[in-house]
Amino acid sequence: MIAWRPSSLSERNDVWGLASVLVVGFVVALYASGVGSNPNQLLAVVSTNQKSITVGWLSCLSVDPHKVVFDERDYWDDKLLGEIADKLSVRAVSLNAAPAACRWGFFATVVPGVVSAIRYNGQPAQYLISIGVCERTVDGSMNPNECVNKNVYVFNQRVAPHDLLSVALAGLASSQTDEYEMFKSERSH
Repeated sequence: MIAWRPSSLSERNDVWGLASVLVVGFVVALYASGVGSNPNQLLAVVSTNQKSITVGWLSCLSVDPHKVVFDERDYWDDKLLGEIADKLSVRAVSLNAAPAACRWGFFATVVPGVVSAIRYNGQPAQYLISIGVCERTVDGSMNPNECVNKNVYVFNQRVAPHDLLSVALAGLASSQTDEYEMFKSERSH
């Protein structure tokens, strides 16, 4: 085995200089890929699927807990009603309200897994959340022609279901001027 050792002070400084540049480059690459960024901040992109109504029109909202789904399973969190009311600025949000009492219904579906088609700084999205509000018919089913529905793509890894729904609510409430818009949201504490 042959080992090279710098023989002069100048060669040693060159080696240390090169090593410093490599370390700094590695740290910059980590930050650019999201590692080392604010761990309490969620990075997401929102896109509108359908918009025949506006969130601002809603005076009430009925939530069927079976229409809030995380990874193909019903997901419910008791704090969700309050968060929906706050983020969407809806006065009355209740569980399973009769269609005569509230004509608007809420839904959200979280699909974990890499979404290669949506990227930020070369990194694919880690979650897709389809979220929306539709007018309900007399029997309580959703009218697909009167909805606001958005897809929210989250780039962070290992995000709790409540935080995913929170960022999706922020995306649903946001007004968009472009087809895809980047935004940041804080994790709950």
